[in-house]
Amino acid sequence: MTITFEIPDGQAAQIVDGVCAATGWSAASGVTKAQWAKDAVVKYLKDTAKRGQVKQAMGTIAAAVEAVSIT
Repeated sequence: MTITFEIPDGQAAQIVDGVCAATGWSAASGVTKAQWAKDAVVKYLKDTAKRGQVKQAMGTIAAAVEAVSIT
């Protein structure tokens, strides 16, 4: 699967600057703002996928535990 984001040239700097400000970029980060923003978006997608998988696993576990009969 390929995911592509296209940001119009006239708005790219605003988007990149916003992502960098929100995620802690500084000149000492060692990468360009554009690379930092790309990495931040990738990290967000991966973290969101992990949270979803954990949520699904919790549902399966909860169902299994609820089914246990304790007398």
